[in-house]
Amino acid sequence: MPTVCTQANAHCKVHVAIHGCGQSAQSVGDKFVTDTGYNEWADTNQLLILYPQVNKSVIPYNPSGCWDWWGYTGADYATKSSVQMKAILGMVKRLTQTR
Repeated sequence: MPTVCTQANAHCKVHVAIHGCGQSAQSVGDKFVTDTGYNEWADTNQLLILYPQVNKSVIPYNPSGCWDWWGYTGADYATKSSVQMKAILGMVKRLTQTR
């Protein structure tokens, strides 16, 4: 997190970095976080980077740890009301609460 973003009244924006299939920390450790360049970009642009994770699972069937693009979390998987999108929104709201 950029130091400026930890200061009172900081006006940092949030960027959500959604990993691809097989790229969660469960699969690749911290490589997605350290090798994509998002952190360096955040440091120079007053951004907070959120790295939400989806792990591999059998139930629901998601053996590659993909974000839901085919409906394994339910019929609303591609809407704002889907479980994954609501979770990400909750994380963003938490990050942007007044410090």
